[in-house]
Amino acid sequence: MYKPKNYKSNCRVEIPEGLLNGQSMGNLGPMKFGSSTIDDAGCGPLAVYNAMQYMRKPVSLPKVIREMEIYAAPLGARFGSSATLMMIFFWRHHVKFRPVWRIKKIDQTRAGVLLFWTKRPIFSGSHFVFYCKGEDGRMQVYNRYSNSTDVHTYNSIRDMIPQKLMFIGFAFKDSNFGEEKEK
Repeated sequence: MYKPKNYKSNCRVEIPEGLLNGQSMGNLGPMKFGSSTIDDAGCGPLAVYNAMQYMRKPVSLPKVIREMEIYAAPLGARFGSSATLMMIFFWRHHVKFRPVWRIKKIDQTRAGVLLFWTKRPIFSGSHFVFYCKGEDGRMQVYNRYSNSTDVHTYNSIRDMIPQKLMFIGFAFKDSNFGEEKEK
């Protein structure tokens, strides 16, 4: 459910530079997202924002939130973002991705967005994060915890979450990164 007053309010918030962590921290938490806030239900918009920044296709956080309210936030974002509807955002911004259902496959990718259960499936919440491989080949995970501004690094995504807790991932294709391929 799109709320124009949310966009106007969110445009007045000073957003830190770079990739974002800690949706409950600082200026991010009180930002409006549907009938909710980034603190309560904003891991999806933060993951999308980080992904677009990483791929050098920047979209401001207020614009990401606005589009996610329109396309990916059923029930006024009371329960966060929809993974299925999040694909619409990526399609609209010409981001090439493939859905991934197994952690083993996520570990073979360069960057993407991952949705996983925070504890036991169905009986807990789910959480979106943006991940990318660092120069050392380890996975860097952004907004892993809503109350931490740190980037969390893992040898693999398997080290972060047990396989049974992964829900879906969107692995970005290398063509999104604008690098010339060797012939």
